[in-house]
Amino acid sequence: MERKTKLKLMVIWAKFAAILFTLPIAAQSFDQHQAKLDTYLTTLSDNNKIMTAVYVTDSGVPRYEHYAGLASVEGNVPISAQTRFRIGSVTKTFTAVLIMQLIENNKLSLDTKLNQFYPAIPNAAQINIKHLLSHRSGIFNYTNDPDYMSFMTTPQTEEQLISRIRGYQPEFSPGSKHKYSNSNYVLLGFIIESLYGQPLQEVIARNITQPLNLDSTYYGNSIEIEENEASSYRYNAHWVKHPETHMSAPHGAGAIVSNAKDTNEFFTALFEGKLVSNDSLSAMMKLEDGYGLGMTAAPFGEKQFYGHFGGIDGFVSAAGYNTEDGLNITVLSNAVNYNFNEVLIAVLKTMYGHSIDIPDFSAKSITLSEKVLSSFEGQFASTQIPIKIRFWVEDGRLMSQGEGQGAVPLTAYSETKFRFDPAGLVINFEEPNSSSNRSNGFVLSQGGGKYEFKRQQ
Repeated sequence: MERKTKLKLMVIWAKFAAILFTLPIAAQSFDQHQAKLDTYLTTLSDNNKIMTAVYVTDSGVPRYEHYAGLASVEGNVPISAQTRFRIGSVTKTFTAVLIMQLIENNKLSLDTKLNQFYPAIPNAAQINIKHLLSHRSGIFNYTNDPDYMSFMTTPQTEEQLISRIRGYQPEFSPGSKHKYSNSNYVLLGFIIESLYGQPLQEVIARNITQPLNLDSTYYGNSIEIEENEASSYRYNAHWVKHPETHMSAPHGAGAIVSNAKDTNEFFTALFEGKLVSNDSLSAMMKLEDGYGLGMTAAPFGEKQFYGHFGGIDGFVSAAGYNTEDGLNITVLSNAVNYNFNEVLIAVLKTMYGHSIDIPDFSAKSITLSEKVLSSFEGQFASTQIPIKIRFWVEDGRLMSQGEGQGAVPLTAYSETKFRFDPAGLVINFEEPNSSSNRSNGFVLSQGGGKYEFKRQQ
């Protein structure tokens, strides 16, 4: 369930990196690249940047796996191939599969109206199943409700969640635009339960996990370390355990637990036609405003990966399948203090034979005077990427804000070099002009790309 500020910041700063990334293939063997990726992931874990499980297949054949960090910091339990993570909104692809199966069995259609199930929800007579699947219903996202934090850790009934969703005013007319809303998939989860007359966890098991022998994938409950389930963490000078969402709160929008191998195998099975028909899969993959039916797509150069991202508590996940060459990437994490997108790029670069750089975390941050920091204040723009960035000094720190985005604090590592580690962002300013005492430009480095910015004002 993508609602966390930290994850949003990662996406804000990272969104150009994957799109614009393109490099020549380095003359190294895959074994050399793989060893470097091992070092990269271990370095991040050892420096409290991220803890991960990575599993990659090529047309269903295992190609790479790596596990770094701790499933339980308190118990010193390492992440392993067996470790199970909450996969957040990757659950939506599972829910969409169950809906498409119902459609194939003539129990539903994409045109079925929501008022057949929940007539009291505003616009229910105009909202159809396709609107819910594609986030085009106009229903407010209940996880954006300020009260969500007060009830997310406690058991929620269908009646309680529907009552909340029913009480929101529509954000737009059904079908008129796309806006991501977890409410859509909570409703779909309850519709599945209604049509099968079974709890969602039983339908998931019968229709997906049991036929595919995904023994480590299921509708989650309270985290049990003894059952190979990971806790999640946030970083505040050290890893701090994150509160647990009660899995009745996300339901069909984000309640599944899985390990990296099982998640990967689910997507292989989906794209190999083992879960839905070719027509259903094509409908899921047809994107409008960047989203299909329980599925999105992420570019890597000219390549396209279909799948989903997820975030719940301190967990972050990504699953992507390239239909052109069969490469299937799964990255799961229970602790993120770094740009998750940077990790995905490193994995993808390695799989396609590109070299990656090992981050150097040995540098120590320094404190600069407000007089020095003020030389970087102003607005800058680039001809390489369509974004303007503004800098200002606040409470003794240099702040930055991309146009239309949230503000982030920068940490100084020299008199001209600044970093924002949660996004893997490095900014190298030009030396301030001696007469104006202003820097006239900088180079932004992220995701293997370097982008030059010049002062506008």
